[in-house]
Amino acid sequence: MLKLCLLIVFALAAASVPGEEIDFDLSTVTPGKGPPGFLSLVTGEGNPAPWTVVDEQVPPILAPLSPNARGNVAMRPVLAVQSLNLSRDHFPLLLYTNELFFDFTFVTRFKIAGGIIDPEAGIVFRAQDQSNYYVLRASEQGNLLWYRVVGGRQYDMLGIGVKIPIPADVWEEMRVECAGSRTRCYLNGKLVIPPSKPGSPTNDLAINDTTFANGKIGFWTRADSKCYFVDAHVQYTPKVAFVQVVVEEAMRKFPSIQSLKIYATRDAGPPVIIGDPDHAELSEPGTKVEADVIVRGTVYYLKTKGSVEVTLPLRDRNGDIAAALKVRFKSFPGETEATAVNRATVVKKVIEARIDTLQGMAE
Repeated sequence: MLKLCLLIVFALAAASVPGEEIDFDLSTVTPGKGPPGFLSLVTGEGNPAPWTVVDEQVPPILAPLSPNARGNVAMRPVLAVQSLNLSRDHFPLLLYTNELFFDFTFVTRFKIAGGIIDPEAGIVFRAQDQSNYYVLRASEQGNLLWYRVVGGRQYDMLGIGVKIPIPADVWEEMRVECAGSRTRCYLNGKLVIPPSKPGSPTNDLAINDTTFANGKIGFWTRADSKCYFVDAHVQYTPKVAFVQVVVEEAMRKFPSIQSLKIYATRDAGPPVIIGDPDHAELSEPGTKVEADVIVRGTVYYLKTKGSVEVTLPLRDRNGDIAAALKVRFKSFPGETEATAVNRATVVKKVIEARIDTLQGMAE
């Protein structure tokens, strides 16, 4: 599970910022490489599969207005996957790790191009890790199914599905809309899950499930399925984490602060910024300094022209190191390392008073 280790659990502020969109542009990815910001994982048996960018023929998104428009089909970079594992309990997935999504619309085009064991392609959403998520999957056998994976176990029987043609080697579009606990799933622009009854209105149709309130998004497949994905994008309403409220309050409380950032560590990666009053550097990686502070509790001091910078550990109410705090002040004549550390410690105590317990909370 990729998550912020030793993450400070801050409540989410009620306010939301305006909607944003991420377009997963593959044109800048080196062929044969995976897209940046994603992590290859696997549910069930075996090892993660290779997810790489390759060139493939892709038709235009809009249907051609006439037969003469078929020439618009072009070679484009797409996301490709095919595992060599033939186990029915082998489910490769590729999670986007740079953002946590609450309310969103996730769209992608996909094509099932081959495979021996039940060729299937899908998208995962509100994923906590490789063992806990929702999935919308299309099967070449002719059905579309939404269900939950909890603790690595698939709850197919508790899912909602429809019989619908999913032809091989044909590009289709799937879309998932999540708002609160309500989910709606579309195939080629048509709402298909939950299925509607003849003559009944569709405006209020939605799956209502509270298992996962937020999480990551990504791509999914099964066994040795050969699948392609392209034109993926997500529109979402980001939430303002309470950590942002805390750092902004600290900036107002201490006018001498020039800069303040909070770092937490990711599995198998460097610390990243989780608190930044300007929001401009959120998720930017830290350095060995912040990593050392989190792992060893070391305090670092740096003096530059006109300012002093101190990086020191933030602890939760149990006394465990939760993150690293980096604070820079405008210096004064005669200031020493000891006085700078004391100033930073005052800020640290104010922030620590707002820290709750440590938990393995997913981003």
